[in-house]
Amino acid sequence: MSRITSRIIRSRRRCGDRVRVNAVHRRIATLLLISGILLVRGSTAAVSDIPPDPFAWLHPAISLDETARSHIDRGDVLVRILPAGDGELGVFAASRLDTEPEMLATWAASIADLKMSPYVLAVRRFSDPPAIEDLDTLALDDSDLESARRCTPGDCALKIASGDMESLRRAARAGGTQWKDAVQRQFRRIVLDRVNAYEAEGFAGLSPYADRQKRLYPQVAFASLLASSPYLQSDPITDVAARTESFFYWSKEQYGTGKPVITVTHVDVVRPPVPCALRVALVSTEILATHYRNASIGLTAVVEDVAGQAYLVYVNRSQLDVLGGFFGALKRAIIESRVKSESVQVFGELRRRLESGPPASDATEASPRGPTPD
Repeated sequence: MSRITSRIIRSRRRCGDRVRVNAVHRRIATLLLISGILLVRGSTAAVSDIPPDPFAWLHPAISLDETARSHIDRGDVLVRILPAGDGELGVFAASRLDTEPEMLATWAASIADLKMSPYVLAVRRFSDPPAIEDLDTLALDDSDLESARRCTPGDCALKIASGDMESLRRAARAGGTQWKDAVQRQFRRIVLDRVNAYEAEGFAGLSPYADRQKRLYPQVAFASLLASSPYLQSDPITDVAARTESFFYWSKEQYGTGKPVITVTHVDVVRPPVPCALRVALVSTEILATHYRNASIGLTAVVEDVAGQAYLVYVNRSQLDVLGGFFGALKRAIIESRVKSESVQVFGELRRRLESGPPASDATEASPRGPTPD
């Protein structure tokens, strides 16, 4: 059973109904993840049971007026920056999609093909159960290696726990002239241990980041994002019958002149078995990011209207450590403007890939850089 199922008060309502958010908030600090997959192919929902508005289940966090719907229906990519609290960033994108909803899950199974872009240096899906061999090609850059052997709690360029800092320093000392190789091996062990801890206990099993004076608990950061995402707390996302499969993957990404970021993400594939506008969804929960992000949760979904027209939807909320300080408002304006402008191209490429048919390969190893951003 999914870990989130044992920690969330679910209202058993028809797909698209709003949840009782207050009931969820009483236990939000212990929410862990959303998982699963139920193999239901095709559009089996009765037309009379599908809400007229295929985006209604996103309310009240996201609402689309007639003007927005007309843009989407004629094939445009609609992108909005969502209201967000301090340190948080939210983005929504939607467009018409001319392919079967199942194609989203097909591409998700080949995660390296799905994420291929100029910004993604490497991607690999973890085996089941996760193994250290899954991380053979994962490597810290030299700047991060230098940081690793000097990290102390409250002063570290890597977003890791205090115990992990000590283990990296010990590995560097014991490695002698081969200290870089020793640190690489220990870092891979840290990543695997984090995956195993999350799989066993969810965010409650993850130690706080200690790179700054004030420790950051991933569980608290995730709860803050979830509180702003009521669509993730309602049916059909929380319906245990819709969720039976999940997987982890790691990636190494670099954006512009920033530092390369190593991330680990947990993905749940959701296929509601009940009459519903939502046909297929991917819920992506980030459990590690070595730089910039404290937490991130994304939703990629395919919805259908009563006529069977499909739409592609993407929502992401992230908590960033670069939005604070005296220039926080200026930095937010710059980041939001760039995200909004680049998301049109990014989302359009995602739609193109889905509409092109299945991926050419079932790639689980590191992928080469592709022609478009992710």
